[in-house]
Amino acid sequence: MLSACAPQAVTEQGREVNALYTTFFWVAAGIFAITAGLIGWSIVRYRAKPGDNELPKQFHQNLKLEVVWFAIPQIIVIGLFVLSAFTLSEVNERKSEPAATVRVTGYQWGWRFEYEGTDVEVVGTPQDPAEVMVPTGDVAFILTSVDVVHSFYVPKFLFKRDAVPGRDTRVDVTINEEGTYAGVCAEFCGLLHDRMTFSIEAVERDEFDRWLSQQDAAGEGSTT
Repeated sequence: MLSACAPQAVTEQGREVNALYTTFFWVAAGIFAITAGLIGWSIVRYRAKPGDNELPKQFHQNLKLEVVWFAIPQIIVIGLFVLSAFTLSEVNERKSEPAATVRVTGYQWGWRFEYEGTDVEVVGTPQDPAEVMVPTGDVAFILTSVDVVHSFYVPKFLFKRDAVPGRDTRVDVTINEEGTYAGVCAEFCGLLHDRMTFSIEAVERDEFDRWLSQQDAAGEGSTT
């Protein structure tokens, strides 16, 4: 039961993933119930009775039964594979015109966020984690690293993706709710890995545009 627990996602992509998890959970629960039920029935139905030394009727094979118990798992696996493929396609879909594009660079042990089309960047350290602002709606993150592999993880987005040195990885999310969401590095990367955190504040598009313009006009190219 606990394996099916997941945060309530605030992004469309996270909700798609959550729906897939829920489907897997109920399929697994159904298989468990049927299997446990048949085992329990067999134990009760064919239990030994005092004075009964005869075995139940034996048979060597049952071709129809064997075909059925082979076919059912194949159908289940194929069905879950198709659902997973569709969900992965939706999660990886790139938006043509995101409301903001943010380049995220991981390093030991902090994050740098650069807003495309501006000179604004937010830099964090283990002592002073980055606090960044993004608009609700479609946001594109371009992930990379300057040293070792890090992992950009925002639990409330139900989203995690590695930041790999020398490689740009773009992921798009659609944020549906305003709020402040904690983020961490989810790939062990050294001594201060546990302090490599950040937070993302999602606000209405107009408020974000005003904040970005103020930062850009003030020449505050780097903030912490």
